[in-house]
Order: sequence, then C-alpha cells, then structure tokens
Amino acid sequence: MKNFKTKLLAVICCAAVALSMTACGGSRHGSSGGGRRTESGTKPEGGRGTDPTYTSETGTDPTSDPTTDPTTDPTSGPGGYGNYIPTSDTLTYPDHVATYEEVHPSHSRGNVSGTEAAELLSDVEYTLIHHDITDYVDIVIYFEHPEDFGFSIDEVSWGDISSVDQLDETREFYQGQLDLLLTIDYESLSGDDRLCYDKIVYDLEESIYSCSYSAFNYYTMLFNYLVGPQSEVLFIMDVIQFDTLKDAENYILLMKDIDRYYDEMCEYEETRASLGFASSDTSYEEAAKSFDNLVKQKDDCFLYESFEERLDNISGLSSADRSRLISEHEKAMKEVVFPEFEECAERMRALKGSGGVDAGLCEYRGGDAYYAMITRQMTNKSTSPEASAAALDRSIDDTYTELTATVSKNITLYYDFLKLKLTKGGINENLDYLRQAVMADFPDIPAHEYYIMDVPEVFEENFSPAAYLGFHLDDYNDNLIIVNNSNVDDKFGTTVAHEAYPGHMFQSLYTRSHTKHPYMYLGGSTGYMEGWATYVEHYSAKYFVDPGNDDLLTLAKDNDVFTLLVSTRIDYGIHLENWSLQECVDYLNGFGLSVTSDDLAQIYTLVVTDPGYYAKYGMGYLWTQKIMDNLHERHPNASEKAIHTAYLDAGTGTFEQIEAKADSLLN
Repeated sequence: MKNFKTKLLAVICCAAVALSMTACGGSRHGSSGGGRRTESGTKPEGGRGTDPTYTSETGTDPTSDPTTDPTTDPTSGPGGYGNYIPTSDTLTYPDHVATYEEVHPSHSRGNVSGTEAAELLSDVEYTLIHHDITDYVDIVIYFEHPEDFGFSIDEVSWGDISSVDQLDETREFYQGQLDLLLTIDYESLSGDDRLCYDKIVYDLEESIYSCSYSAFNYYTMLFNYLVGPQSEVLFIMDVIQFDTLKDAENYILLMKDIDRYYDEMCEYEETRASLGFASSDTSYEEAAKSFDNLVKQKDDCFLYESFEERLDNISGLSSADRSRLISEHEKAMKEVVFPEFEECAERMRALKGSGGVDAGLCEYRGGDAYYAMITRQMTNKSTSPEASAAALDRSIDDTYTELTATVSKNITLYYDFLKLKLTKGGINENLDYLRQAVMADFPDIPAHEYYIMDVPEVFEENFSPAAYLGFHLDDYNDNLIIVNNSNVDDKFGTTVAHEAYPGHMFQSLYTRSHTKHPYMYLGGSTGYMEGWATYVEHYSAKYFVDPGNDDLLTLAKDNDVFTLLVSTRIDYGIHLENWSLQECVDYLNGFGLSVTSDDLAQIYTLVVTDPGYYAKYGMGYLWTQKIMDNLHERHPNASEKAIHTAYLDAGTGTFEQIEAKADSLLN
C-alpha cells in the first residue's frame, strides 16, 4: 500500500461516477432469469450456493480454501509461470493471498483493566493520531483548535512522501501499539471504549500487513486523473482559514511548498515506472490533462479572490500588510504553483512510452494479494474478492430480475420512470427539504452550519456531481458542500441526500457527536462512509415520489443499484479476472445495454489506475443494505428510525462489528 498522506481521506466524500446507462431500457424486458450471459447464452456459475454475507466466528471466508487456491502457488499466474508483467526483483512480494486469520489472528486475553485500561486505550489512540497526522495541512484542515488535541505547528509543509526504506520501522511502530492494546482485558471495557478498541485493533493489524511487502507501494498510480491529489489541491487550499497574520503567511509558505511536494510525487511515478509498474500511455495522458486543467486556472483562479476574502477575517490587519500578502500570494501562485503543475503535466507525458499497459492487478506478481488487501480495507469487510464477486453476481441477477419484472407488469411505468424527477430544484431547495423530510426516519444531529461552493467550470468535466467536505472536525459548523452545476439533473435531490441529509454530512455530524474518541471519525473507513451514503441515497428517493407509487420507486432504485453493481463487478472483473476493455463492454452488453469501447474507455482507465474505486461504493452499499435487511428481519417491530439509530450508534468499525453491535442495541 502506498504510504502517501491522502489529504482529507476521511473528510472529503464525492458521489460515485457511475456508468451512464438506463438499465431498464435494454432489449431484455420480460426475459426470464435475468443475469449476465456468455456468448453461448449460458449463465456463468460463479459463486453458487453460499450466502455471501456469511463468515465464521473467526471471520474466515467459507468459499476460500488455501490448500486449493492457485494464488498460494508462486509459480502460478496468468498464462503460467513467468507470465506476470515483469517487475523489479529488488522488491519483496507476497507468495500467496493472506487468509483472514493470518492478518487478524486470535489473541489471548490481557490483564490490564478498569481505569488503567481506558487510559491505555486513550494513549494508544492519541499516539496513532499523532503518528498519522503530522504535517501542517492535515493539522489545520482537521482541527479548528489543534492545541486541544496536543498538536503544535513546527513546520509549514505538505509533509513528505514515505519511503519503502521506512517500512520496517513503520511496521514495528504499529506492532508496538498493537502489543500495548493487547495487554488490555477487553471484557473490562464498555460502550464507546469497546467500539474504539475493536476498530483500532483491526486497523493496526491491517496496517502491519500492508507494511510487510515493499511491492505494495507501487501497484497503483498516484496521479489518477479523477481522484489523484491534483483533483482536490485547490479545494483544500480554499478551506484553510486565517485568524492571524501568521496564518496567511503560513498559507503562502504552503503554496510555495507545492513545488517540492509535487516534485516528490512525480519522482514516485517515475520510480514506479522504472520498477516495472508503469501505467499505460493513456493513463499518463489523462493525468497530464488533469494538470493542464489546473494550469488553465493561472490567470483566473478562484483562490485569488478567496484569499483576499479570508484576509478580512484577520482583526487589525494593516493595509500595508494586506497589500503585501496579496502580492506575495499572487506571485507564489503564478511563479511557483502553476509552473509546478505545468511541469507535472510534462513529466507525466514524458512517461509515455515506458511500456506500461492497462492491466488488472492479477497480471502482477503479488497483485492478487494486494487487491485482496485493498478491497478488504476499502469495503470495510473481511470477505475475499472471489466471494465478493460471487455476491455481486447474485445481487445483480436479483436486481435485474426484479427490475425487468417490475417493467413487465406495466410497460407504461418505464415511461413514467423516464419523466421522474427526484429533486426539489437547486442545492438550497433540496437541502432545506431533506433536512426536514428525514427527521421521521433518522435520529437527531447537532446544530450546525454549512457552506456551498460551485465547482469552477474548468473542473466540471472531471468532478463528481457534488461532494461533501467536513473540515475542522472539532467544530460542527465547518461543513462544505461542493456543487458541480454541469451535473445538476432530475435526480439531483438524491445526490444531495448522498452528500448531505441523511448522507455524508449527516453521518459525520452524528458520529462526531456520539463518541469521545476522535479516532472513530478521523480513521473512518471509506467503505463505511460510502456504504451509508449510497444506502441513504436510494432510501431517500421515497421523499421525492408521491405515496402509492411503490412500483415506480422500486424501478428507480433498481435501475440505480443495477448500474452501481455492474460498475463494481467490472472493478472485480478487471483486477480479479483480468477483463480487457472489450470483455467489460461484452459483459455490460450481455444485459441488453448498448455500450461501446469508446463509451467505457475512460471508466476502464479509472478502474485500472485506481483499483477498488467502485468496490468501496458497490460493496459498501451491498453490505450496508444487507445489514439493514437483517436488522429488520430480526427486529420486525423496530421502526426505521430505531434501525438507523442503532446502526449509527454501532460506530465506524467493520461491517461485521457494526451488525453485531447494532443487533445488541436493538435487543
């Protein structure tokens, strides 16, 4: 796993960029069975006969058998021994896909209890927070009052790129913290402490494994065109606030440090290519274009005006200092920042011709183990990639069958669906409406404020329809909703539900107000956050549809879920089964869709360069929905509000941990 600091990893949450398709518009309406087909018309057998959500008490995936798994054979690979994409022998590689028990072994009971145990847990928690949040950007973004969390500003920078030379040291650090936690008598903990303990132990074990092999640092591209650090850098700068003259001066120093920081990231991409992990020419060109878009902002960037507005917050700022700061800021932008972005574009284009190809992780030595690790972490669940793909196949079949059956009952329903508006208008209208509409089905959240920002036109093509950014997580009033006006459509209301009420902003505020442990929101899993937001996005469609239109609501939900799940299946297909672009096209067209290679090319590049991109959305949603269904089945008299409250009160651990805790809360 790359050890780069991904700014705002736990606080910026974008809506999924899904395939542009209408599932129920295909030619297979009314066909029996549903599901994907091969060219021969027979349905693949993938994953029959097991409950995809089942794990044993130890978390073992029942569909995996290490004794027969070909990934345990170091001579196996696509095409046989030696057919992996050649990569450097100077790196260390796993020789098999780790089992759940290898990463998360059982532990004997510790003997530290009572107040001493709670204090030790808190010590480890804050040690981890200070280990992972070290640079100026993270500190000022995460905290309005960093001193309350023991932080001081020693250096103004974006931090450093972690080196593989530090892996052993980092692994030893995580192991040391885990050893301390394991001295605690778990049974002596209760409530919030127990939830935090469970989460930290699990995360530490994942971190220890991720530091075990140096090759894990190089499998994936850093400058992905859609979700790379360049996609958010200007938005990060925009939310940094000024209370003092020193704050503004530090901001300018941070601008100048972009030169060093992005040079280090370019060097990473160049090193990665030299070690045999080069991306395709298309991927490098897309990355270069993303920097081109930044360079286009040089003379008309929103940060010029924003910087001046933020200076107004500095009490007693002299006119001379104001003029000096504005001049220094403009100089840094035009002479350092944008020239650096231009250099990055040049360096990415210089990597074209490195011999890289668009290929799934299964084409690389140890890539299957890496994919199992990142999907386990991204989807917030121990289920293996193989079992996840099987679960997807079954869910896709079920959704497609229900979708076609719904349309078959009433063909005019399809035309009603095409005219359906799941919105109340613009961003403000939808926010005001949803804030009230969700109160009957979801718990209360603390009083708060939010700000709205429009995506600059130059970024609209490569930005999600909307995004939520919660900064200063110790202050409920610092919430930013970013809107891409080019993507405001007839379903914008459910997009707002995903990002705000009852989605990302709602969940963030609720979690922060119901835990004394900052680790529970600073270390939140992407799969947990996206699973919740995607679940409530679909749930919230009911707020925009008149009562009595259940079939229309089912059709709308199934269409969106189907699109999300087949997008996610492509993620697994590429990295687990090495699907080519054409095989992805054929898979989608097997459902009667009309997709071409040109339609799918950019998404294919996205998934190749960012493995697990769709998995965190699709599997996050699938497991969240499954938990909700299970809770309703086991507690039939519980209201929607009670179910949602129990789920949120269960904390931000793994889905296995969440379901067990939510179930106990409802008993």
